[in-house]
Amino acid sequence: MSLLVPPRVPSDEILDGIVTPVQAEESLADIEWIHRALGGRAIVKRHLVPLLLAVPSPRPVLLDLGAGTGHVGRSLTGELSRRGRKLVTIDLDRQLLHARLSATGRSVAADALRLPLADGSVDVVSSTLFLHHFDAASIAALLRESARVARVAVVALDLTRHRIPLAINALLSRFAYRSPITGLDGRASVLQAWTIPELRAIAARALPGTLVRPAGPFVQGLLWRRT
Repeated sequence: MSLLVPPRVPSDEILDGIVTPVQAEESLADIEWIHRALGGRAIVKRHLVPLLLAVPSPRPVLLDLGAGTGHVGRSLTGELSRRGRKLVTIDLDRQLLHARLSATGRSVAADALRLPLADGSVDVVSSTLFLHHFDAASIAALLRESARVARVAVVALDLTRHRIPLAINALLSRFAYRSPITGLDGRASVLQAWTIPELRAIAARALPGTLVRPAGPFVQGLLWRRT
């Protein structure tokens, strides 16, 4: 392992526990700002928009796992609307408090490892900054469950573990974040993120044919397509 890639340190993030509505809103707002300001939104669009446009339906259905406030789905809905397509998004989050902050009107508070959906009931299952919350066995279960409900594809975008994102998070904690929770959880997220080879090995066992590749600076993209 490179000196720039620290050992993986699993931990529980504060936002996944018991916090007040105000604390949740502040930290989730920080996460949405990070996604927009550091290029995450552009990465998501680059990977998901072509896939959604290729779905043979006038109203493709996207299930967004760990959706938080639903900002990823809102961004994709706007982008497809500008291209003349209607996107139906379902925001899923285990935390009822987070699900209630979704503005799409289609939010579900549920466990992503036991999706309350029928086989092949959505077109694409996606997640952003989500996989690092799980151990290897849980990721494998999550991928299989996602593939069960997806008619077309499963897509996941997440951090890669590296000391540079740790340094960036420390800097933003001092000068940009609204909530102190964001900085603490950001550090935990980077330290428990998977490297590309690690995630590739997990995915290969769970869903043969899954691709895991670099998607941006310190970001990895996972893609499985139904054949």
